[in-house]
Amino acid sequence: MSNHPFSLSVIAAAVLYVCHSTNAVAETVTESIDNLNNQLDLQQSSISQFHYRQSDIALGLTGATVLPTGPNQDITITHAGATDGVAILQDGIFFSPAPYSGQHLVLQPNLMHQQKVSFSSMTSVTESSQAAFGKLDYQSVQISPQKYATDVNVEGSDNNAINGGAVLSGTSKQNGMLLAVDYQSASDDVGYRVARDADSTQKDILFKIAADSLPGARNQQTTEFSYQYSSQEADRGALGLTSVDFSVNPTQLYSAASTDNTEGERQRYVLAHQLIMSSTSTMATDFYYQTYSQQSQEMQFVDGEQINNALLSRIAMFETTPTTDGMNLGALTQNNDFSGFGMQTKGVSMYGQHQVTYSARYHTDKAEMRLGQREWSWNNDLSLTPTTDDEYALTYTDDASAFLSAVDTKLNYGQWSINLGLGYEHVSVSRELGDVNTSLNAADFSDDGWSPSIEVAYQSGPWLAALQAKQAWTAASAGNIEQTAQEALQYQLALSYQQDALSIAMTAYMHDYDSQHVSCMQGMICDYEQISLQENIKDVSVVGADLSIAYGLTFDQFSIPFKAKYQYTQAETDNANCNELMACFAADSQLPWVPEQQLTLSSGVVYGNMSIMAQALYQSELGYQGGFTNERAIDSQWKVDIAATYRLTEQHELYVRVENLLDEELVANRTAMGFQGQSEMTTYFGYQGHF
Repeated sequence: MSNHPFSLSVIAAAVLYVCHSTNAVAETVTESIDNLNNQLDLQQSSISQFHYRQSDIALGLTGATVLPTGPNQDITITHAGATDGVAILQDGIFFSPAPYSGQHLVLQPNLMHQQKVSFSSMTSVTESSQAAFGKLDYQSVQISPQKYATDVNVEGSDNNAINGGAVLSGTSKQNGMLLAVDYQSASDDVGYRVARDADSTQKDILFKIAADSLPGARNQQTTEFSYQYSSQEADRGALGLTSVDFSVNPTQLYSAASTDNTEGERQRYVLAHQLIMSSTSTMATDFYYQTYSQQSQEMQFVDGEQINNALLSRIAMFETTPTTDGMNLGALTQNNDFSGFGMQTKGVSMYGQHQVTYSARYHTDKAEMRLGQREWSWNNDLSLTPTTDDEYALTYTDDASAFLSAVDTKLNYGQWSINLGLGYEHVSVSRELGDVNTSLNAADFSDDGWSPSIEVAYQSGPWLAALQAKQAWTAASAGNIEQTAQEALQYQLALSYQQDALSIAMTAYMHDYDSQHVSCMQGMICDYEQISLQENIKDVSVVGADLSIAYGLTFDQFSIPFKAKYQYTQAETDNANCNELMACFAADSQLPWVPEQQLTLSSGVVYGNMSIMAQALYQSELGYQGGFTNERAIDSQWKVDIAATYRLTEQHELYVRVENLLDEELVANRTAMGFQGQSEMTTYFGYQGHF
């Protein structure tokens, strides 16, 4: 491997120290428009009263395009047709431990441990290639400046869910500490003919300790160490229902899926340091290490053949009229480990009216994949008996390392500003096959990418406008047979108006892809080898527009907050395309995982100590399913949540939250293995305390 990228990183890091940089204002004008209109304050009264731990509606309010998901599953997001190169961050650090080698892994943090979440559509060149096509950035809860501060939440639901957590923090002199814990447990009645529950649990711990510089110190600085732990377990898999059975009860599951289970355990360590060198310059540096272990078992085979529509009909028939011969089923098992380490430094120097942002990052991660199959006998009493032990059918290890250096210059001339940015990233990936393998190929290659960008912006009173062009790319994974990066020219016009309680933003964009990556995603049924695949779609054109409106009406006795986000996206291929993951689709057809329209609404009434808020998510048709077709697989859907809160005192409040208020039969997945539903209407009763 060449030392050239490492040299660039060292040079960039040295420049940071010489020029004394900051991340306090390290953003392009386009990003500032995103932060103004695509940022959701989770502690804002109109949002906080929902007490979400996970919500696709909340992410929709930030501007992210969300794919339907089932109960207790992490939410998958896309942007402008892209599924790869859209990063999920927490405090500016990858939330996934292996974004380069485990690109199919999707993880979302617990919203109860976050205070803000924002979405950026046109990221600056200082971001990595894994965030070149957008980023969802969470900001975790911060240490309280008070000596003591405690938040307590406890809630239960009519589906036997029990959730509870607390955040304790405080600051004494120059030192601060925070401890946040949360526990979730649910048991859904999913028995089709045989009574059974689909249980799920989740545990989250966040610990922080911080120290500021002593009074009178020459340079102010803050050092913070944080540790994060989470574990999840859910009795869910990929097996769904036939269309007929789904229409009767979309929340039930066949007994063939009774052994389906997924488990995950995540740990994260971060050491963050911020140094203020002068009134015009600071520097921020992060060191991080994180791991994630994943175990799952999903029934996916009948007589050794992957379940399709015909085999699903056999399963449905056996469920209602079992025979003495039984059925031979097979489960896909996974036992995977992911890990990642990195260091990054980023900041800004002010030179009069002008601003220069520097960044450098070294990151390395690993995905150790072990996939197997276990055979089961489905008996005439609808019980399952294992006939084999777990056997690995495929083992491999993917490694990746990345070096990033970037500089972004913002030149300010009165009401005008010009951003000139240039980023360079070198990515090396490899795949080492284990003793047990099939037809997968080993890999060892590297790629370099330059990301230039230009932005011209104008501000006049409450108006802000920005025109930006950028060359974006995302490196190929080890599972990309062609070893071809995802590349696109991006163009965007952004307009924003903010005056008093009114905020309006509009963006229009065009992304011209030479090649677009597609991996095994939510909504696909993938076998052992397909999980590791990354396909390329040539010549994809994406045009779209986003509109955001926020307004607050205030009267003597009450107030009415309102927020709306509308997205229109047309993502088409120029040519007909066939590949192993998606089968075939015609030229000039909408990409099957991209809804043309998505609308998110939030409004309500606040009256004294009482408030009632409603939030809604609308999404137009989706065409994706395992073995893609041009048929619409998932019809347009509305999802509505409502929450009512009564504040007893300044410290105590009671609330009611109803999810899926309309009790719609919402589809989470529709694949060759059937329909899976989202949660039915669920009512939560809770208590929130502030001390």
